[in-house]
Amino acid sequence: MTSFSLWTMININSIISETDSNYYVAASAASSLAVLALYYIFNVSQIPRVYTSNSALRDFLVNHVNSMQEKYFPNVFYWEGRVQSILGLSQRLPSSWKLKYSREIFELSDGGEVALDYMSPRVQEDSEERLLVLLFPGLTSSSQTSYVKTLVMAITGAGASVIVMNNRGLGGVPIKTPRLFCATSTSDVKEVVNHVKGKYPNERLMGIGTSLGGMLICKYLVESEKEQCKRVFELVLVISTCWDAVNGVSNLEKPFLNQVINYGVVSNLQFLTKKYQDVLEPHHNFSKIMGARSLREFDSNFTAPHFGYSSALDYYTDSQIIRNIHKVSVPVIGLNALDDPFSPEADLPLKEAMLDGSNLAMIVTERGGHLGFLEGNSPFRKPFHFMERVVSEVVRGVRLHGHELKKID
Repeated sequence: MTSFSLWTMININSIISETDSNYYVAASAASSLAVLALYYIFNVSQIPRVYTSNSALRDFLVNHVNSMQEKYFPNVFYWEGRVQSILGLSQRLPSSWKLKYSREIFELSDGGEVALDYMSPRVQEDSEERLLVLLFPGLTSSSQTSYVKTLVMAITGAGASVIVMNNRGLGGVPIKTPRLFCATSTSDVKEVVNHVKGKYPNERLMGIGTSLGGMLICKYLVESEKEQCKRVFELVLVISTCWDAVNGVSNLEKPFLNQVINYGVVSNLQFLTKKYQDVLEPHHNFSKIMGARSLREFDSNFTAPHFGYSSALDYYTDSQIIRNIHKVSVPVIGLNALDDPFSPEADLPLKEAMLDGSNLAMIVTERGGHLGFLEGNSPFRKPFHFMERVVSEVVRGVRLHGHELKKID
């Protein structure tokens, strides 16, 4: 009897001890989740901030872009900027899901060719409310890249038509000359803009550029004659643009996830150049190109010499938009996340947007990464996120209320 009571007490104490242990584990997990939830609510989800000294641009955003008055809730499973940057493609549309464009093969003055992919909304608006958007994708992206497809859907859903310019060698159109593209070479953009404006002389035009496409369209606006730009574009929207490539590339070289993104970008560029090795190899050392393990190494061995620069740093310096954004004559809206590894907070033209006479408005979110801006409470993909919503609202605003922007000098 005594032995039974002793073992009973030991078992009861063991059960109590195990229960206490489980309780502490559950309490600890609950506390951690509570801390994470509070951090998410008060630090991760924020109302976007707008920087601009231009009253007409500010009024346009306040009156017609509802997302500026609402919190952006990054996806609860992956809100960190570098993770958003990595998942920005996979969490939208699968590569197997294709959009059906009307295609024009446009021949450039040097004999090269680019594909211009056109899509119109299901319902055509009255002539006064019609708008044509010229979309310039990011580095190695084309009209069938996941985020480009969702942006096209957002644009047409807002009642506008869209033309996607596929850079040389992309979109299934092989290069015909030993020349690709870079962030400073705007000659192709100028030819395409002039062609589109000549082909659709009565259409109102808006420009959208993502990442490298944003750099190109901004450089086009800086280099082109001011009155010409005003005659072409009513407004330009640039998303996840690298405003200062010198610092942006340096930031990509920080460990660990930044380097993963860096190597992913290089791999895409190597795949593209390898595809056209027969045309490009007489002018370049392909063993060095294919051996590059960072964007700087790739640009040192290919992009810089390909476009006549003495070094990668020389190329990055020439591609800096932040130094010349004050020269643009048309209204420009920039959308960037503070945790974008390509363009961190210190490199954003926030002070420039606040200068007197600025035609720039910067929309800044706490999170979103580079072309991420993923939102929702599910880990599964969906086509529309914060970026698509902003694009839809801006496009609809320009289409219906573009006359308000004419106040901008």
